[in-house]
Amino acid sequence: MKIKKLYKKIIDTGIYSDNKIEHKRIRLLNAFCLTWLLSILVFIATDTFFSSILLNVSLPMHGITILVILGIFFLQYHKQYLIARVVFILSIIIVTYIFANFLGPSGLMENYYFIYPLVALVLIDKKWVTLSTMVLCWLLYCIPFVIQGNLYAGMQVNPILILSIFVGTYVILNYSQSLNRKKEIELKKNKQDLEAAYKELEVSKKNELAFLQLKSLKSQMNPHFIFNSLNSIQDLILQQNTDASYDYIVLFAQLVRNTLNYSNKNFIAIEKELEFLEIYLQLEKLRFEDDFIYTIQHTNTEGLSVPSLIVQPFIENALIHGLLHKAGKKELTIDFTFTDHLLCTITDNGIGRKKAKKIRERQGGHHESFALEAIQQRLEILKEQYGTTVGYHVFDLYDDKTPVGTKVEIRMPFQKKY
Repeated sequence: MKIKKLYKKIIDTGIYSDNKIEHKRIRLLNAFCLTWLLSILVFIATDTFFSSILLNVSLPMHGITILVILGIFFLQYHKQYLIARVVFILSIIIVTYIFANFLGPSGLMENYYFIYPLVALVLIDKKWVTLSTMVLCWLLYCIPFVIQGNLYAGMQVNPILILSIFVGTYVILNYSQSLNRKKEIELKKNKQDLEAAYKELEVSKKNELAFLQLKSLKSQMNPHFIFNSLNSIQDLILQQNTDASYDYIVLFAQLVRNTLNYSNKNFIAIEKELEFLEIYLQLEKLRFEDDFIYTIQHTNTEGLSVPSLIVQPFIENALIHGLLHKAGKKELTIDFTFTDHLLCTITDNGIGRKKAKKIRERQGGHHESFALEAIQQRLEILKEQYGTTVGYHVFDLYDDKTPVGTKVEIRMPFQKKY
């Protein structure tokens, strides 16, 4: 296992997250250098065992080569990839030239010159480097024969023929590599397009589901509110309060029209939301008469859009469960405040949640559980779409352990017009 980890560490020298395109070539060059280094160590061991004279001749060369290999690893580690590759190509060419012409002439090592332009083509993208490598290898193959023909015993070297072989091999491999690279680019693009399409589909499905859920929840809440409003109108008519019932019907018509207009919109301007709440509370004031006082405040909310019809159910709960059963003065405050988030605070001086729950249980009502459940579902959807700051909290207000009302804080998503 230690050897495997060491091997991987050596092969991954120079691998960083910002150079993923070069990873294959970096590893390939490291593999070349590691193989070369191991081969040198084998040659040194073999020369030591079989021929100490040969070792004396080749040892300085092997030592220099080991330093060069270590230098290439150093360059790779410091992201000098092109320099490392050029050094590698030049080094193997120089080593081959020395061994083919001085240390081991007539050993056919000159045939490695055919390989080096192809190695350069695999490692380096720059055409001038690969073409220069091909020309240099051709010259080093042919010039020694022209100067000193007895270097290649029994062989006839035709420079033009050799050049043709070099060029032909280079062209074929270059063409194949270009085709492979083109296919890789197309496959990568197709993969990216497929991933983008898949993400877009997921987002589309998610948005569509969220929209349908919001629409469903709104359609559940709106009939409930309309039913309550019609009950209020009925009460006024039964009391023979003609003027108040007429005013109530006019406001109710305006409120229903706004409800229908806003229910299909995810966000509306906060001014429209405030207008909607004003009409709704005017209607409720007709029912509660002079005992009911409400205040709507807003701070630093210019240019904001808010989720449509999300605050009204909380106000309805405050009125029906907190203020309806309270004797005397009934007060309700709605405050919109924007800092780094949008906060709506609804405060009433009603009877408190504990008493309201007892009355509701005695009457067998389920209004609050339905409304809060629907609101909670809607806020969960908004939270998933717009962030973790969306949600609401309910606080019981006390004065020396006596319930004096309820406060609801709603953190809402928002959009800015400017």
